[in-house]
Amino acid sequence: MNNIIDMKSFENMVESSTIGEFNDIILTLKDKKIDESHGRVERFNMKNMGNFYENTVENYLKELSSVKPLKEEEVLELLKKIKDGDSESREILIEGLLKLVAKIALRYAKVGASYIELVQEGLMGIVTAIEKYEFDFNMKFTEYLEFWIKYAMVQSNKKVVDELKSPIVTYFKHLKVEVYKNNNKELVEFDKEDIKKVLNMELEEFENLEKINEYGFLIKEEDREQLEEYKSIPQLDKELEKVERLMLVSNLANKFTNEEIKMLDMYYGLSGKRKFFEDIGKVMEMDANKVKTEIDKLMVKLKYNGKREWIDEN
Repeated sequence: MNNIIDMKSFENMVESSTIGEFNDIILTLKDKKIDESHGRVERFNMKNMGNFYENTVENYLKELSSVKPLKEEEVLELLKKIKDGDSESREILIEGLLKLVAKIALRYAKVGASYIELVQEGLMGIVTAIEKYEFDFNMKFTEYLEFWIKYAMVQSNKKVVDELKSPIVTYFKHLKVEVYKNNNKELVEFDKEDIKKVLNMELEEFENLEKINEYGFLIKEEDREQLEEYKSIPQLDKELEKVERLMLVSNLANKFTNEEIKMLDMYYGLSGKRKFFEDIGKVMEMDANKVKTEIDKLMVKLKYNGKREWIDEN
């Protein structure tokens, strides 16, 4: 039996699941591991990255080095106290899991995403796991917990995707309205049911898009040539289907390779004690100065959260 779930499948599963649905899904994933070691990694051009930086990232990771991670039995004991109404234990548990969340966030750090937001959403995943876990579940809380942390991070990345997708979808819907109006110039009043059937939108949305078109907010005069390329609604629907197919979290490029994650993990002590450049160099088989240079570059990538071209059409 294959107990490995590839990351792309996991992200697609999460993206299309509500919290309630995912809770049921988790209980079918006992002893399964997500293969987070593969995936397309963005090749960053350091000179063209702009100034979209999160300056708090480095200080946050340095502060984490002093946080003592919890053992599994400590986590379980705190969970029992929380279920009994002890709010102080909740704070202790969340603090003790900060390194785990920060480490997982390196795996789910994507182009255009904010690392700090990923971490914050991961912490909310802990809260959800605490609320929904029952001691009669056939799954350890620590395993259940990690799935919820990852769920929260994928949903956070979905916001990035939706932010990129929204104006594109709106633009093609505007084009649909224009084509529909051009094809029905003789009509004085548009039929609500026909609009729903042909355009797959309600009359209210149609009228709002029509008004915006009249003001030229999205379809400007210079864009009219592109409008001429689309002679029918089905053509535009195909473009919208393509957008929906491509604009998925699983197509959002990762920021780091496995080796880069390993280096950051050691430098900030996310899996143990923090290591110095010389120690990391021995593990990675490179000069200490080279390690420092590489970590500086990785931190630039980690801090950067500007939007880029990221869709993988393959």
